[in-house]
Amino acid sequence: MNPPPKFFFISVTHLLLILLSTCTASQPELRSLLEFKKGITIDPSNRVLNSWNPSSVNTANSCPHSWVGILCDDLTGNVTGIILDEFSLVGELKFQTLLDLKMLKNLSLSGNRFTGRLPPSLGTLTSLQHLDLSHNNFYGPIPARINDLWGLNYLNLSHNEFKGGFPTGLNNLQQLRVLDLHSNKLWADIGDLLPTLRNVEFLDLSHNLFYGGLSLTLQNVSSLANTVRYLNLSHNNLNGNFFLNDSIELFRNLQALDLTDNLIRGELPSFGSLPGLRVLRLARNLLFGAVPEDLLQNSMSLEELDLSSNGFTGSIPVVNSTSLIVLDLSSNSLSGSLPTSLRCTVIDLSKNMLSGDVSVIETWEPTMEVIDLSSNKLSGPLPSTLGTYSKLSTLDLSFNELNGSIPVSFVTSSSLTRLNLSGNQLTGPLLLQGSGASELLLMPPFQPMEYFDVSNNSLEGVLPSDIGRMGGLKLLNLAMNGFSGQFPNELDKLIYLEHLDLSNNKFTGNIPDKLSSSLTVFNVSNNDLSGHVPENLRRFPPSSFFPGNEKLKLPNTSPENSSVPDNIPGKGKHHSSKGNIRIAIILASVGAAVMIAFVLLAYHRTQAKEFHGRSEFTGQTTGRDAKFGGLSRPSLFKFNANALPPSTSLSFSNDHLLTSNSRSLSGQQSEFITEISEHGLSQGMIASSSAPVNPNLMDYPPTTSGRKSSPGSPLSSSPRFIESCEKPVMLDVYSPDRLAGELFFLDSSLAFTAEELSRAPAEVLGRSSHGTLYKATLDSGHMLTVKWLRVGLVKHKKEFAREVKRIGSMRHPNIVPLRAYYWGPREQERLLLADYIHGDSLALHLYETTPRRYSPLSFSQRIRVAVDVARCLLYLHDRGLPHGNLKPTNILLAGPDYSTCLTDYGLHRLMTPAGVAEQILNLGALGYRAPELATASKPVPSFKADIYALGVILMELLTRKSAGDIISGQSGAVDLTDWVRLCEREGRVMDCIDRDIAGGEESSKEMDQLLATSLRCILPVHERPNIRQVFEDLCSILA
Repeated sequence: MNPPPKFFFISVTHLLLILLSTCTASQPELRSLLEFKKGITIDPSNRVLNSWNPSSVNTANSCPHSWVGILCDDLTGNVTGIILDEFSLVGELKFQTLLDLKMLKNLSLSGNRFTGRLPPSLGTLTSLQHLDLSHNNFYGPIPARINDLWGLNYLNLSHNEFKGGFPTGLNNLQQLRVLDLHSNKLWADIGDLLPTLRNVEFLDLSHNLFYGGLSLTLQNVSSLANTVRYLNLSHNNLNGNFFLNDSIELFRNLQALDLTDNLIRGELPSFGSLPGLRVLRLARNLLFGAVPEDLLQNSMSLEELDLSSNGFTGSIPVVNSTSLIVLDLSSNSLSGSLPTSLRCTVIDLSKNMLSGDVSVIETWEPTMEVIDLSSNKLSGPLPSTLGTYSKLSTLDLSFNELNGSIPVSFVTSSSLTRLNLSGNQLTGPLLLQGSGASELLLMPPFQPMEYFDVSNNSLEGVLPSDIGRMGGLKLLNLAMNGFSGQFPNELDKLIYLEHLDLSNNKFTGNIPDKLSSSLTVFNVSNNDLSGHVPENLRRFPPSSFFPGNEKLKLPNTSPENSSVPDNIPGKGKHHSSKGNIRIAIILASVGAAVMIAFVLLAYHRTQAKEFHGRSEFTGQTTGRDAKFGGLSRPSLFKFNANALPPSTSLSFSNDHLLTSNSRSLSGQQSEFITEISEHGLSQGMIASSSAPVNPNLMDYPPTTSGRKSSPGSPLSSSPRFIESCEKPVMLDVYSPDRLAGELFFLDSSLAFTAEELSRAPAEVLGRSSHGTLYKATLDSGHMLTVKWLRVGLVKHKKEFAREVKRIGSMRHPNIVPLRAYYWGPREQERLLLADYIHGDSLALHLYETTPRRYSPLSFSQRIRVAVDVARCLLYLHDRGLPHGNLKPTNILLAGPDYSTCLTDYGLHRLMTPAGVAEQILNLGALGYRAPELATASKPVPSFKADIYALGVILMELLTRKSAGDIISGQSGAVDLTDWVRLCEREGRVMDCIDRDIAGGEESSKEMDQLLATSLRCILPVHERPNIRQVFEDLCSILA
């Protein structure tokens, strides 16, 4: 049927108008593209710049079809797409040049190195449907007018340098199906953003700075929950509780949920209503409670479950899932035995408290490829059947309580490439092949093993020559066993070997002279080797060969002088004459006498000046305060054997020394008073300078605060804090046993040798009852704090190693992790290594003397510090570890935003009972010891004792008075906790609020809440709240 003539006429007219408008619009579009081209400065392939040539445009159809990356509409001739993905193009783009492309639907520039900002005018390109700027270097904020792109269904701005607040009003983007913003520096309240995303199916906001909680109402979450299939909010600053029970049930289409590395807390709901969920990653949060049983049941189709690094407790539920491929429950506080049935490919249950017989593994399906059960309390002999699993490539059973011998099947496995059995109680010889003829025939000619670690056991016997069959080995660690005999020449066949540690055994004979040229770590110390060190191994430091091996010869070095620095006069000379010995003894005695006299004279003068410079009661100084902390060593390990550097018999921590006037205090407290100068002179040297120092990781040297106590206070015991230190001094002292011990790393992110550590310039940061703290700078520029532990403080080696590994497993954004430890052959050589934090302690910020380097902390800053400290304690307590030494000097405020970093945690686990008692006595002198510890016959740190110390710190944040202050009042002199109680009981709260944060005549609601929380924390032990309750109370104040 023919259309009516009128309709036909209108249609033709409309078509002609479109064609005419296309002809008139084509020239502006061409100019836009040429202007856009000017922003491209580098085109490695020359494909884009060469093809974007005006002369190549057909005049009959001006849309540049032939230009690389340009799409045109065949009907209208308009440019509809610019697709330049993965061309490695460079330049700063001006998006304003594209505004004339009125029909542009697809703009895709991913995988280049473009820079530039997104202008608000980009919102006028309302025809855009697909915008992909990922994997570039675009920067600046995201304009709010992006909400005007109402036709957009795909938006990908990931892997750029966008920063600032992301616009949360996206109500116009109803067509949006994919939103990918990961790996930028964008922030917004997640509770404001999620409700505006109505039809999104793929949402990735990971690796940004989004904050807020997920406990949204049904109304706010329903629009997203109905459509989203992939939700990734990992690596942000999300806090608060997990999704509510009613909310999670709405995510019926959800297939993947990733909330890794946030601060989400609470117990998990049931996931039984999400039958399509395939991937659930909730690692590194603050979740607690039991692992939901439905996650491990066959009713779900879950393929990957990662709940690692949380606070889950209880036993592992029955696992009957047949779809599960990856199961990671590591770094929690799970207990009980291993599950009796399991069918997975990757299983990680490490760093828990699982116990029982390890033979339960034999009931699991033989489909495993990776099994990690390290750092638990599993016992029993190794199941030999594991070695027969054809797909098993990685097996880590280290640091358990396993016994018996190593099954031959482990070593001869045709699939195992990584085997770690270190830190157990294994015995017997190391058998590398079966004894039967059938077993020999079935052995593969080339074993696939790459990493083989059986260190720290009780193995014995010779190292079999069959080691040569393990030709793919990259790491071989047999240290700390009882192996004997000679090294087999077959070690030369391990041509890929990079790490070889055979130290602390009973090996004899020569070192093979053709070991792998790929070796980067080599240690044969503490054996009975002899002969010459092969030339290709002389590049390793003397610590790789000595101590031990007295008959081993290293050119220019011997066991007696191998560790003597080259710059020491007379190195290598041997004085055997008795006369020379007598002379040396006489000279040393005279020198010691002169030094003692000098020390006493200097001390007397310092005391005299200090006495005349002080006011009678306030403890203020005239600027002649004794200082320490500047004594420095050219090397951490270069110390004289007769002058042990960190040894001290103090039972009082120097980080909160009382002023000299406090000596009039009677009773037990006076026993702890020790002048700083005693420590500064104990090294036999005094130097002076005004070079600044950064207090750091675990203990900090003190100086006088210069702040008065309460009006009328008869005494001042305010803590001292350092303002300047002496100029570093080079000491030409050494130890014959330098670098003789072992350096153990607690993670793989940092690697250096003991020799490199010994070369590191070091300065003393402070001393305490634990020992001495140094700052060391490695050759790479990486700075470490090195705590040199005091003699007699720590446990025996095996127990120390087990506990320090557990402490070293703590990983939290606000906790300074231990990175390594050093165990030397002598008792005074025990070191703990951690990252150096650029920042000062909370104590310094609160009590710093004038002139102040910092502005007083605002109330909001103080409450944020309190929340962060509580969050750290929650993390530690959920993992069964009390801090044990909580005080302001162990709280660092780093960076311009005063990010809180907690240090010195869990060290009581490394100490002898006497050391633990001393640490607790120290806390008592400072005012942070819980009352129940003072009355206990054998006091040990506890969770509730941490709460008490936190309560005292909360009071210090409110009052800016130290826990050690003696405050006078109507009832006489009282300590801080009694004074705060008294003020609260008498209705005089404003009397105890720091004037720097008091805003008026009445305290604010938030200050009253903080005061109430602090008072609850110091209640009797049975009435004291747990850390989770305290954390939630503090969060409610911050909110």
